[in-house]
Amino acid sequence: MSDIISILKLDQRHISNVIVAKELNHCDSSFITSCVLGHCIKTGSSVFVICLHSTKPHYESVGMKMSYNLQKSINSGLIKFFNLDMMDVGLGLQTNCLVSPEKFITQAKKYLEAMKNKHLHVNIIFEGVSHLFDIGYSLKEIHFICKELIDITRKDKSFLLLNCNVANEGDETHVLANLLAHKSDVAVDINQLSSGWSKDVTGNINVVYPSRKFNSDYMYNLDPKPSHHLFKMFDRGVKLLVPGTLH
Repeated sequence: MSDIISILKLDQRHISNVIVAKELNHCDSSFITSCVLGHCIKTGSSVFVICLHSTKPHYESVGMKMSYNLQKSINSGLIKFFNLDMMDVGLGLQTNCLVSPEKFITQAKKYLEAMKNKHLHVNIIFEGVSHLFDIGYSLKEIHFICKELIDITRKDKSFLLLNCNVANEGDETHVLANLLAHKSDVAVDINQLSSGWSKDVTGNINVVYPSRKFNSDYMYNLDPKPSHHLFKMFDRGVKLLVPGTLH
């Protein structure tokens, strides 16, 4: 878990990061969310989770394997899940009338403000951003929703993880993922192995840091190269491997 937190730059004292995770070729990227949740519980950092892809029971089960109790943190108010069931009540999707992006953000802000009464900073995980297309939102509307969440993050000096669980080349999901990546501080591509299945490796992760171009320490590096990692999934977590270290 610490490997993932390190490449996402969430192990630093003052965090104000926008992180975009792109899931390519149906490679399961939910372990990113699980690792971030575990880190936040360990450090006592509050998180508001908009969950459209995997379910809360899924993350509870994974959390137990990774030695943290998600339900306990939900009960204490440290973690808050905002899912489709809550949208049915709060946003009126049961009427088959798609609510405006503005109302979507208004509802999310209400939960965030309630959490801020107890916690100084509230981080945001939007898991399954691409599924907003399935609900019926347009690219323009999804961009508005994400931009509002990014603005909240920048203002509150917290972090935002946008997980694009689908990013298929040639359609809007790919356009959305690339658009958000350009707005990010950390952009992560999670992909299958190009060579196929391996018993030693699950997939590969490529990480770039777009915001570094505004950092004086990197001003002369006009084309920063991504960092490449292999990863292996285990029941109790994930381990990063440097390409070329396997024998």
